[in-house]
Amino acid sequence: MNKILVPLDNFSEISLNAARYAVEFAKRSGSKPIFLFLSKNDRAKSDYFLTDVLQEKDRERKIRERVELLIDKSTMEGINIEQHECRGEYIEKVCEFVRDLNIAEIMIAVPDKQDEHYQAIKKNISLLVHMTSCRVLTVKEKAKKSEPQ
Repeated sequence: MNKILVPLDNFSEISLNAARYAVEFAKRSGSKPIFLFLSKNDRAKSDYFLTDVLQEKDRERKIRERVELLIDKSTMEGINIEQHECRGEYIEKVCEFVRDLNIAEIMIAVPDKQDEHYQAIKKNISLLVHMTSCRVLTVKEKAKKSEPQ
């Protein structure tokens, strides 16, 4: 069975899109999605950033709840989704899971080029292509509907 790793480290709408796409891909191909919830090792935060940290945690919680609903719904539809959670550096942990779980493909959400995280994600994709024998599939942000004028 083909295994697809979906690393979820920036809990955003586009990471949710990657999770949805992985489930749809699994329905059509018989692949097994594996969701990897990644957290960074940055435990020490200054009080100055407390509001930002709380907002980020709240956003993460909301997206995570939606991913968990997707997992529950998919399970009822007969799709077996594996979940893992770990703390550490993104590239290191993704490569570790690829090796340990015999992953064939990695599915990564990619924001618009104007997004502040675009270059970092593009670099991560390039590193993963070189460091693993996996095919890396990218999922882009859904096109926004224009408002009627």
